[in-house]
Amino acid sequence: MNQRNKLERLCRYITRPAIADERLARNKDGQIVLTLKTPYRDGTTHIALSPLEFMQRLAALVPRPRPNLIRFHGVLAPNAQTAR
Repeated sequence: MNQRNKLERLCRYITRPAIADERLARNKDGQIVLTLKTPYRDGTTHIALSPLEFMQRLAALVPRPRPNLIRFHGVLAPNAQTAR
């Protein structure tokens, strides 16, 4: 089975950046300006952060290593009682 196109789609998906380059810019003060996809309720369309603050917020999105990212509750939980 030649599924080269599916492999390419997968590779493009896993290598895409967390934020699109078109939404990031630097202002004259050296701050990182993030353009929002949709404006906030108060009308905010851009967020300006210092480079360090931007990296802190971006790093907060990275999950910790090795814990399960999917939690099961109720009847799907690992210790759920089986029906007899």
